[in-house]
Order: sequence, then C-alpha cells, then structure tokens
Amino acid sequence: MSLDVTRLMNNARVHLPGAIDSALQLELFNVFDTFFKDSNIWQEEIPFRAKVGTSDYSIEQTSVASIVRLLWITNSDGLPVRATMAEPGEIRLQSSPGQTDTYTATVSLTVDDPVAKDGYPEFPAWTLTKYGDGILEGLLARMMAQPAKPYTNSQMAVFHMRKFTGAVSQAKYEALHKNLNNGQTWCFPQSFMTRQRRR
Repeated sequence: MSLDVTRLMNNARVHLPGAIDSALQLELFNVFDTFFKDSNIWQEEIPFRAKVGTSDYSIEQTSVASIVRLLWITNSDGLPVRATMAEPGEIRLQSSPGQTDTYTATVSLTVDDPVAKDGYPEFPAWTLTKYGDGILEGLLARMMAQPAKPYTNSQMAVFHMRKFTGAVSQAKYEALHKNLNNGQTWCFPQSFMTRQRRR
C-alpha cells in the first residue's frame, strides 16, 4: 500500500468511526470507478497498425484497467482520424487508410479487477497525489450514505458528494486542457499548420 493510500484510509477512518476496511475498500473502488469514468483523467495511447482496405481493429490497454471510451485517433503525422468505438477496444475507422500506417488511439481508462494483493485497485499514483482530497470526499459520501451504520449521516453524505462532484468536474476540465493553464481544448497539429501555409 502506498503512502498516499495509507493517508487516505487514515483520514477516512477519522470521519467514519466503526468502519471496517473491507467496506472502505469496496466503496473506494466505486469512487475511483466513478472518478475515472466521469473525468477521462486516466488516459493511455495505444498504437496499432492500420492497413489498406481495413476499417475494423482491436486494441488492448497495457494497464490493469478497463477502456471507458475512445478520445481520439491520430495518424503517424499527428493528424486526426475519424473513428468510432461502439464496444470498448473495438475500433471502426470511418474510412479505411489509403496506405499502411501506424495510428495511435488515445483512450480513457478506469479501474478494473483484479485488485492488487493488498485489496486496492491499481491506478496511476499521481491521480491520488493530485486529487486525493476529492477522492476522499467521494469515499466519505458513499460511506455516510450507507443505512444503519455508526457513521450514517445523510446530510453530510450530500455535502461530501457535492465536493466530490466538484473535484470530478475540475479533473475533467484539466484532462480536456491537458493541465495547461488557460489552454484551449484543441489546436491543429504543427505539421498541419505548416502544410497549410505552404499551399
């Protein structure tokens, strides 16, 4: 267990007298799942070989995680490629490539079983370092919403859930803007702009 997870659990125990670790671990998994699915903050770039005349491709993440959604695909020049992913990991290009190329699919991920030996899901350590306070709010909200427990508190559950929702929104914004201060959502790749000027 990392120091960040240890700190998170200790903070949760202070607010949740009588809570058992198995319940905390279960709800923490659910909090992580919601956080990653709603924010797109956990991303992975997956390269695959695009072939002439072929529109359907299967990709697989390298992390111990599940693919949530396709964010975008680019070709070897960094230019966007239109595609869909009706089923996680199954990509369909809008049009098959005119030449063999290496495409890169950027996908968002969420936690998945199996969890690590210590009972906690695997996830990028930096997400807890950066968003630990918000994740703690989500854990407190879910635990306090449980009925007939020593720590049950419906009003505080709503309070903590609002703070968690705010943290998810902030993470989603930062994922969209790549943590760039005052950054725009997207811009044309430099290679595309250079080609446009030469025409």
